[in-house]
Amino acid sequence: MTIGIIDFGTYIPHYRVSRAAIGEAWKLEQAKALLIGERAVAGFDEDCLTMATEAALHALAGRDGTQVDALYFASTTAPFGEKSSAAVVAMACDMPASRTADFGNSLRAGTTAVAHALDSLQAGSIRQVLVAAADMRRPEPGTILEAISGDGAAALLLGSGEGVIAELVAQYHLSDPTIDTWRVRDGRYLQSDDEAYTIQVGYFAMMKQVVKGLMQTRGVDVADVKGVAAYVPDGRAYMSMAKQSLLGAAFMAMGMDGPAPSLLMQAGNLGTAFAIAQLALLLEKANPGDHIALVGYGDGADAFLFRVTDAITNRPQKRLTAAWLNSKAELPYNLALYFRQNLQDKPLFPPTVDPWTSLPLLYRERDELLRFHAQKCGNCGAVWWPHRPNCYDCGNETDFSTLRLGGKATVASFVAEWAIPTPVPPAGMITADTPEGARITNASTDGDPRGLKVGDEVEFALRIFHTAKGLPHYSWKIRKLRDGVAGESLS
Repeated sequence: MTIGIIDFGTYIPHYRVSRAAIGEAWKLEQAKALLIGERAVAGFDEDCLTMATEAALHALAGRDGTQVDALYFASTTAPFGEKSSAAVVAMACDMPASRTADFGNSLRAGTTAVAHALDSLQAGSIRQVLVAAADMRRPEPGTILEAISGDGAAALLLGSGEGVIAELVAQYHLSDPTIDTWRVRDGRYLQSDDEAYTIQVGYFAMMKQVVKGLMQTRGVDVADVKGVAAYVPDGRAYMSMAKQSLLGAAFMAMGMDGPAPSLLMQAGNLGTAFAIAQLALLLEKANPGDHIALVGYGDGADAFLFRVTDAITNRPQKRLTAAWLNSKAELPYNLALYFRQNLQDKPLFPPTVDPWTSLPLLYRERDELLRFHAQKCGNCGAVWWPHRPNCYDCGNETDFSTLRLGGKATVASFVAEWAIPTPVPPAGMITADTPEGARITNASTDGDPRGLKVGDEVEFALRIFHTAKGLPHYSWKIRKLRDGVAGESLS
């Protein structure tokens, strides 16, 4: 039975911070040569759950989500310590997935989730499984690790049969508790020590060993491997790995235009999502017959070898990862600190604001808040969101059905509001018309609403609306279409 990748998706947040700005803020003169490019910063209303949802929806675009039996979520920075993020992502994707699982605590949580998904497919216990990985790690401000890290997500839709665009050829795994980066349970920041030593005995040793084991598993000629998607801590480690690895030729063939350098320069080290996001970049340019390796690292290593099939030519057309990378806005470094709440004396919202919450209400309205289900009148056909007890058009009080709204709409009107508290004023309210016939008024995100025009295409994104009783409340905000065109600067 052929098993492997059916589709894939990525997500990079809207905001970027220049590494040079970080270096200037902390006078990192000794590291000036390393502080090139920029890092992606998740918005104040984003977390790993919302980013994973974006990547998962990207992977599912043009696909039948009813065939997906399971969703695995992987992150070292999940929003909950005791509650499943995977179950929320599955509902936000309107999936019937009966199996959900969360993977964490290791940088290779994403590739470990991929391994478990492939094992389940080989066992025949599921038809398709969606693996969504996301991270927004928090290094200590003023460190090199802060400058090279980045926020983002990636997803793989795995399954079997004729629709597989990259079939699994081999896999190999290692476990080793080498101390590299770490964060204790109640710790605020990532920690590291003696990086020169740990990168030699940990990273390089594990990566070379797992690649060697992978190549020996099926006796594949290393010359046949056209691309490598591998976790790398930074650019220097990438160049060293390219020289030391058995797959060095594949690394060198891609050079500085390869997926790892591209992401490092434009977004940063995406943690658990890093290797999978690189794989997406490779698959976007792959040809049938290409062999591509996926290698994850963290307390060991995971390695997979995939062969691209003819089905890659039938993959639905969708937004390229380059569109996420190129549609961006420059964010001042002080606002990036603010978003991550590293400015302790200046909370994101006034402390006197105590948002109301109701667990029964959240349960009753979860289909509209998470699944994005609208109501449709059985009498006149009017569609609206959120729900209401009677049709706003004909007054009908019975015979309603529901439908999932698509991700796009057009602007009917908008307003910029300066009185509403927001970390990036002004707050925006947008009224948008969906193709299904619903007219929705909701909060905007990712950019200044004054940059919109009536008739502009916009899209919906799952975001944190507010936090009450320590619980993030999620629903759908409206943003300008991320079409690959750079946005405004907030500097």
